[in-house]
Amino acid sequence: MRTQLALALGCLLAASGVAAETADAAALPLIEITEVQWAQRVDAASRNVIGAQQQARAYVPLVLWMRIHAGEAALNRLETAGRLPIRHRWFRESYAGVSAEGVTEMTDSIALDAGSREKLGALRQEVAVRGHFDWRTWSHKARPGPGRWRVAVVYADNTPVMCGSENPQPCRYSITVK
Repeated sequence: MRTQLALALGCLLAASGVAAETADAAALPLIEITEVQWAQRVDAASRNVIGAQQQARAYVPLVLWMRIHAGEAALNRLETAGRLPIRHRWFRESYAGVSAEGVTEMTDSIALDAGSREKLGALRQEVAVRGHFDWRTWSHKARPGPGRWRVAVVYADNTPVMCGSENPQPCRYSITVK
């Protein structure tokens, strides 16, 4: 009886260790955003930014461009969990009257081409050749008004894409449009 109890307890501890490893792996970011730039536009042929900027002018096109990196396991997990395509959720921070309290309203939720059904085959092909994909993707606003603009990067199920390896935080990027 004592041997059976010890064996059961050992199995339970081993299973909880596996569960803890699985939970730790699930907490790690699935994708890595390796580069981010605000720009006026993107060259379609090279997929690189043109006119990188720290501040933007009102009513002039504004692009949030990024490079996304992930491996085969991450791509499989994202696809299986229905978390593709990745989206940019654009927010405009505005002010109510003369109050300093900001009101944030989402203006768009834009599906990125990385992970779209049309591009999934190309991602898989790149993973098969290189063991990972390194994808340049972006979204844009044609004529953003003045104010503070923020983009949150989320999966298709609206859970945030996490950035950072030591203390992961939701990936969010801001720019002032004047």
